[in-house]
Amino acid sequence: MIPLSVKVTGLYVFPVKSLRGIPIDKGQLTLTGLKWDRYWMIVKPDGGFITQRQFPQMVLIQTKLTDDSLILSKVGMDDLVIPFIRQIDSNSNFTAKIWKDNCQVNDEGKAASDWLTNAIGAPKPLRLVRMANKHKRPQSRPSLLGDTTHTLFSDAAPYLVCNTASLQAINHSLKENDIKPVTIENFRPNIVIEGVNAFAEHQIKGLMHANYKLKLCYPCQRCAIPTIDILSGTRNARQQPFSLLAELNSMPDNEKAPAFGENGILESGENTSIRIGDQLILEK
Repeated sequence: MIPLSVKVTGLYVFPVKSLRGIPIDKGQLTLTGLKWDRYWMIVKPDGGFITQRQFPQMVLIQTKLTDDSLILSKVGMDDLVIPFIRQIDSNSNFTAKIWKDNCQVNDEGKAASDWLTNAIGAPKPLRLVRMANKHKRPQSRPSLLGDTTHTLFSDAAPYLVCNTASLQAINHSLKENDIKPVTIENFRPNIVIEGVNAFAEHQIKGLMHANYKLKLCYPCQRCAIPTIDILSGTRNARQQPFSLLAELNSMPDNEKAPAFGENGILESGENTSIRIGDQLILEK
């Protein structure tokens, strides 16, 4: 039996796609996700995006948000400071590609390029980009997320909701197989809830608060990123928890593909805040 409510126990923003995230106590809800989430992306010279799938060491780069800047840091390097407001060079606008979506973006400049290329150890120069002013990324999954939903640089949906009981279930399986447990950060969630059984999040249609409502749309199919140790930047030698998770909780249409968490959208409450400790009524 699914209870009537759950509690928010974790909130995370990931300012730069595939770099380390930031745990927060409260976040601002927007239609494209939590404020500052996946606001920046790193691309190759041809505009194609990169992630930990190609460069697992990206997880070693820490992110921090101040009142006016993004700060990137890595052990052994000086910090890189990217102001929220900057003078955009007219030549900095170009087309980048994330999955099948072409997006107009602005380059954050040579200093950012040099820093990231060195920090990641990429063979060719990398570029840090943000979405160009007023550009709206094409919607690639209207049948699942709705015609009006748009994101910045998230893989798919504006929000990823994960369940602490599901993490406990996969870690129990890992322990039984003498494999190091994983953290919730391995799955890069925005909102973490507790109060329902493992993988019961897939049976929830929505999460309602007095000030906002989130709709849960479909399970998140996992790739190899959760197999990367967030402290060392190395992949698990046995590629776990990928196959164990597929055994525990597979995608509805593919028993070999692991699922963890629910992709979601904001239905109401734009620009309100979500906080750790919020009690959310379940729509079943």
